[in-house]
Amino acid sequence: MSKLLSSLAMFALASYASAEEKTPVEAPVNPILTRPLTIHDFHMEIVLSITFLALAFVWFQGKTTNLKKAKIWVNDQIEFLESQFALVGDKLSNEKSVLMVDGPADFLLYTSGRRNVQFGHWWLKMKPRNDILTFFTTQVLALVGYAKPATDRVNLTMALDKAIPEKFVFAVIKKDLANELHQKRFDLKRVGKVASSKVLPANLTIYAETQKLADTILAGKVGEILAQTSDRLESLIISSLPEEEPEMFEADNFLTVSLNFLMSSAPGFDSLVELACELPDVIGQLRLTGDIKSKINKNRDELVKEFSKKAAADRAEELQKKKAEAKRAEEERVKKMSPAEQRKWEEKERARNMKKQQKKKKM
Repeated sequence: MSKLLSSLAMFALASYASAEEKTPVEAPVNPILTRPLTIHDFHMEIVLSITFLALAFVWFQGKTTNLKKAKIWVNDQIEFLESQFALVGDKLSNEKSVLMVDGPADFLLYTSGRRNVQFGHWWLKMKPRNDILTFFTTQVLALVGYAKPATDRVNLTMALDKAIPEKFVFAVIKKDLANELHQKRFDLKRVGKVASSKVLPANLTIYAETQKLADTILAGKVGEILAQTSDRLESLIISSLPEEEPEMFEADNFLTVSLNFLMSSAPGFDSLVELACELPDVIGQLRLTGDIKSKINKNRDELVKEFSKKAAADRAEELQKKKAEAKRAEEERVKKMSPAEQRKWEEKERARNMKKQQKKKKM
């Protein structure tokens, strides 16, 4: 009996000990220490916000400045342009809108309605005052010759009347830009030869199909204005040939005048605008001598022959490709034939080849 009681007592103690072990013990909770937020906690956000606002201000200020300068330049030229062209700007409404905005630094002035001219696109390319990074990068690249300096410039493209009889290629280019443009443009590279002139300073390079052509165009007011504005002129190119190499050449197109120059820092009328309006009349009245025409015609004949050879070579290559494709298709068809059909096909091929050889012998 005593043994039974002892066993029960031991079992009870063991059960109590086990229950005591399974009882979860709660760990003491340490309170999290917090502090109030200060302005130093938003240092990065403040810097980014200020930077964004500064860039937005510079962008807006640069855009406004560019538009203001473009309008000032146009206002200085508008009276003369309106005396030369029937349409200056965009008259889509009752009020005349002169400048078309194509970006924060790009503006377009459209002109048309003049003798010897189809239309003119006057692109005003201003400094990227709205974009500090682009402005800085451009200036750095310009120092090592990889880009043009960021300046306010005018790029004019004027299509002359198709009825003008004379067709030729002529150019006056700033010396440090001449080689690059000569290699880049198809018309200058193919028929433009270096010419000389006593009228123009040494910082300008002349390209023409003949020396006499250069002398004829530079005589009179054209040469005078170019000499006076040689510090701002970048390029003047008059051409009836395409700027980029075409797939096929048959004849000259209408003449196009491309005039690129820097805006003058001094206010007032720009004499290069006068030059642009003088050129259509000079070219319209131009009558080339027989020896100049002979040289130009020779250049065109060489171009026609060269492109005709290229076209013939392309056609021959295309014909060879078609023949090769037809031969492969025939071989695939023969492979699918039965042995008996293949023998018949081979006999026909041998007979056809024999006939060809006999014809060659007779010839």
